[in-house]
Amino acid sequence: MRRILFLLISLFVLFIIFFDLKNGTIPVEENQAVPASAFQTAEKKTYKNVTVKQGETVLSIVHTSKPLDDVIKDFEELNQGVKANEIRAGSTYKFPVYKR
Repeated sequence: MRRILFLLISLFVLFIIFFDLKNGTIPVEENQAVPASAFQTAEKKTYKNVTVKQGETVLSIVHTSKPLDDVIKDFEELNQGVKANEIRAGSTYKFPVYKR
């Protein structure tokens, strides 16, 4: 009799654990409010037009302490279709300007 009772209690506990993991017991809100700060606003990036000279790179023209990945991303957004490592001497590009 004890074995059957132990088996039934064990199966009941396992069922409760399975149900809790599968469905959960805490109700979830369907529509959660998202703070306005979570959305990125479309900022107008400031830039300057620069004609590239021989030996110059994007980083040497921008002169910033921002991470290189951010500078490259901003440069490529301003100059659609131009990769940062493919700039040509004598061509004019838009370079991002950062506040110091």
